[in-house]
Amino acid sequence: MIHYLNGKLFETDDGASTVNIEFPGGGAIGYRVAHPNSARYSGWLIGQTISFYIHSHVREDAFDLYGFLSSFERELFLTLLSVNGIGPKGGLSILTQIDPETLVQLVMTGDKDSLTKVPGVGKKTAERLVLELTDTIQKKVKAGKLPQEWLFAATGGSGSGKTKSVSTPTLAGAHVAFLEAKDALVSLGYREAQVTDLLKRFRDSEEELKDAPSSAWIKRALKELR
Repeated sequence: MIHYLNGKLFETDDGASTVNIEFPGGGAIGYRVAHPNSARYSGWLIGQTISFYIHSHVREDAFDLYGFLSSFERELFLTLLSVNGIGPKGGLSILTQIDPETLVQLVMTGDKDSLTKVPGVGKKTAERLVLELTDTIQKKVKAGKLPQEWLFAATGGSGSGKTKSVSTPTLAGAHVAFLEAKDALVSLGYREAQVTDLLKRFRDSEEELKDAPSSAWIKRALKELR
């Protein structure tokens, strides 16, 4: 099974990209990777180095690759697949419409009404998401498979499992910039743990970044990483 791909972008369109892997002795192979069709997965240039954490989905008549900018997002995708009635295309559609942290918040707070606003998620699917994933998400956070901050955002920072309410599937601008910067830097080949620690340090100590766009976070991080 393919677990991770790092190569140059050969072509891209809505919701899928081809990663070109060059061989040392010449020649190359291209892997077509389906991914969320969202802003975080756009803006790449042909020939740019990109990285995906891969889920390989084998069917009788196909071998499909689903790619994500972080291992955490891939784990959340796999968590969605454990829900009865949600397949790879459905899971990808959900992560196209709503960012990972907000999805976790809505599940952990039992906000079924907001979940049904996500295209493709009906009342029964929303109920299954809450019923089947609440305990699973907590266990995966404790095991380090999902980030603690996703759970803390839903529990008001206590980590106790007692959730606070969230009225709409949106995040504060600063946190959106944080996530976008992290994903962009990981796609450039930097280690996720290193990037996350660096951005957290900026978030806690550099006031000027709190209202800044993700491009400012990326620029600041690259000064340290290069």
